[in-house]
Amino acid sequence: MAEVKLESVGKVYPGNIRAVKDVNLEIANGEFLVLVGPSGCGKSTTLRMIAGLEDISEGTISIGSRVVNDLAPKDRDIAMVFQNYALYPHMTVYENMAFGLKLRRFKKPEIEQRVRKAAQLLNIEPLLDRKPKALSGGQRQRVAVGRAIVREPAAFLFDEPLSNLDAKLRVETRAELKRLHKRLQTTTIYVTHDQEEAMTLGDRIVVMSNGLVQQVDSPLAIYERPLNRFVAGFLGTPPMNFFLGRLISEQGQLCFDGAGLKVPLPERQSKRVERHAGTEVVLGVRPENVYHATESVPGAQTLELGVDVVEPLGNMMDLYLSTSTGDRLVARVKAAELDGSKRLALQLETPKIHLFDPDE
Repeated sequence: MAEVKLESVGKVYPGNIRAVKDVNLEIANGEFLVLVGPSGCGKSTTLRMIAGLEDISEGTISIGSRVVNDLAPKDRDIAMVFQNYALYPHMTVYENMAFGLKLRRFKKPEIEQRVRKAAQLLNIEPLLDRKPKALSGGQRQRVAVGRAIVREPAAFLFDEPLSNLDAKLRVETRAELKRLHKRLQTTTIYVTHDQEEAMTLGDRIVVMSNGLVQQVDSPLAIYERPLNRFVAGFLGTPPMNFFLGRLISEQGQLCFDGAGLKVPLPERQSKRVERHAGTEVVLGVRPENVYHATESVPGAQTLELGVDVVEPLGNMMDLYLSTSTGDRLVARVKAAELDGSKRLALQLETPKIHLFDPDE
């Protein structure tokens, strides 16, 4: 195991296309770090630069005590698991898992011991004599992970490894990867565009956009305290609601006024933003911070909104609502029978609202 360090790392493609800009990260020994962001944000390019599959244009990458900028992938002491599994179709599962060790001239007893140990860890011992075409997608994924495990590398690199699996299998395999990491405690860097995957797997999350790192923190900290509007809107299902308005003062109370909403700010938040009174701001509200008006919510503000669409989700339901100005708000509330009215009284949990600079 080893720590991985990126210092001012960047990638520029021909034509001055800058894919990754000034990435600075320190991944601790044994940490599970997830790079997440939309397609084209630079997360896979960053991973491939760590792996040595892409040359870096600037900066320094270290694995353990070694700077690896000029080292070939095979010399970096890493193991990578790809989206397409990259298994050899003419080899058995055992042969696929053992192949890398044979290339490194490990002795047969050592290869046997490592492959059997990894197969037991992943519950694929009965599959060792099969070929990839006889395996399900989930089984192939476990074989690909097993092939990485037998290497006993300093770090694992995963590039969207679950994206080819169906929804149920993704959840199951995700849990297996989490359990596996707890047992192996190997430094792991994992790339995904799936925010739920990122939140459930990572000790820390790196949110990227346009080649830039937007925020690095624990899943809960990023969710509750997003540093900017992009991070706030990217993490969360349904995504955060945003409304443009102004901060106004009414009878000594600072309020957000706009989009058909007037929301008094909690005292703690008022003190932080009072210098922005009179300016335009963006109000952010997560769907789960809106409640039925009948519920008792500390510091809540009651709003009356038009009901456009109701989506039942079992014990919860998503309400698609509109303000008096036609702005849309999505609320995720407890399932309840509605009386058919086109308007509904709801409470907004004001201590959990967010305010952003509209020009950021």
